[in-house]
Amino acid sequence: MSEGRKQPQRTCLGCRQVKDQSELIRFVRSPDGEILADLKGRLPGRGAYLCNSRQCLEAAVSRQQFSRAFRCECQPADVAGLADKVAQELLKHLANLLGMARKSASFVAGSNAVLDALTHRKSLSIIALAEDISPQIGEKIRRKAQRQNVLTTELFDKMELGRILGRAERSVVGLPDGKLADAFIGDLRRYKDISGEI
Repeated sequence: MSEGRKQPQRTCLGCRQVKDQSELIRFVRSPDGEILADLKGRLPGRGAYLCNSRQCLEAAVSRQQFSRAFRCECQPADVAGLADKVAQELLKHLANLLGMARKSASFVAGSNAVLDALTHRKSLSIIALAEDISPQIGEKIRRKAQRQNVLTTELFDKMELGRILGRAERSVVGLPDGKLADAFIGDLRRYKDISGEI
């Protein structure tokens, strides 16, 4: 997008704030009335938009804003179910971004390699630790990352992280500074907001 070009703006169904469309989650109504999250913005039909927030989702559901936005009845919406669907889609997108890092060879994987990168002050933006990483190794990486102001998070287990990276089990992966890492961090924040994780 060229500099200075304005993004389309939409109103959140929950808080009624007007924001850039890219900051909101798009929802569509399926032919049978089911409310579907459209994270990629590619599904056909009229769109309704929400902030990436459980509070806005709860407000929209309690006030039946989806039926108003789509101008017809929708299947009863369940806040937890909708939030879980959005979270799962974001988790898939995070896995896809790690897969893209694998294809472009722009990642550092394995605890020794990540610790080495941190020791030599190589510019990592974010480190993803497996949820089942050894507590001692995880703490060592977190401490060193914190000293370097590198963000850390826990995602997937070692087997899944290895599968995404096309390798055997992996307990940790680091993404260097760049657009891929920025996209990963943005989607990670959205995932944590909608899933209710801190």
